[in-house]
Amino acid sequence: MVERVPPEAEAKYNKYLQLRDSYNVIVQERMNAESSLGEIEKVLEKLKLLGPDAELYKMTGFVLVKSKKEDLEKELETKKEDLELRIKALKNQESMVKEQIDKIAVELKQLLSGIGSPVSKGGIGGAGS
Repeated sequence: MVERVPPEAEAKYNKYLQLRDSYNVIVQERMNAESSLGEIEKVLEKLKLLGPDAELYKMTGFVLVKSKKEDLEKELETKKEDLELRIKALKNQESMVKEQIDKIAVELKQLLSGIGSPVSKGGIGGAGS
């Protein structure tokens, strides 16, 4: 006889899949933000090596625009701060979703461990059988 998975377990499994997908998206976003942060930090290091009168350009859309070193540094520092905050928020979100995933996984195991055992929810077979 084939036992049907309880609707509660099926719902938890669907929630588990949703959370896992969300977790993967959050991790990917965090990794992209960390990569962008690394690039910005490298550019800031290079800018520090240049003199104040260095001729610099930044990409704006499809056009290179001449820019002042101090303006570029301020802009990059602002982007760096924004990314650091974004990464921190993503790490917190990642942690919370991971906890939810772990909790649902434990609940699922508990729900599914009863399937196929001689003791069912109805108490058939008794606790001591």
